[in-house]
Amino acid sequence: MKRLVVSVLILVAAASGPALAQTPAGGLKIGVFDANRVSEETEEGKRIAARLSAFGDKKKAELAAKEKEIGDLRKQLDEGGGSFSPEKQSQMQKDIQKKSLELQQAQEGARNEFQIEVSEAQNKFQEQLLRVINQFGRDEGFTLVLERNTAGVAFAAESVDVTTAIVDKFNELVKPQPDAKSDAKPADKPADKPAAKPADKTPAKSPVPTPPGGKP
Repeated sequence: MKRLVVSVLILVAAASGPALAQTPAGGLKIGVFDANRVSEETEEGKRIAARLSAFGDKKKAELAAKEKEIGDLRKQLDEGGGSFSPEKQSQMQKDIQKKSLELQQAQEGARNEFQIEVSEAQNKFQEQLLRVINQFGRDEGFTLVLERNTAGVAFAAESVDVTTAIVDKFNELVKPQPDAKSDAKPADKPADKPAAKPADKTPAKSPVPTPPGGKP
């Protein structure tokens, strides 16, 4: 199962700019976490990945059925064309062209639907993660909490890695709920259907599962 990855820039978790300036350098408490791991290891991240995978599989199956229908028509025309009247052959060729056009339209529609689902899921997960990070930072007295992949962190000692603690905090604060819109059977613990939110925080731009119908 391909992972759903959410990008997060530098997150100021427990201090404003002025407070940071008043804190001695030796007194800073900085944590670093891996957003990829958070999306892979939290119950909500697993649920979202499973739902998107099931949604993509459903669309791929629909497209495969259309492709088979076209393939069967072509085979029928190739193998029995000599026994068909010119009118019949012409009609079959038109049917193949029509169904091929419908397939292209269905592929584009499936890609668009998939990207909408992914975007909504990323936005919702990112909103949840930001809330968890801020709560975690306040509770644990951190000055800064940085995402190692997007904050330009070249090196971080293992002692400042707080990914596991954030995963635990996320699972504590984000309680899964039944997903009414999901086409899939919920994996482990079901949760709310991710809803789109205004892009007023960090945009999600990381890799997502391959959309049905090929690359967007």
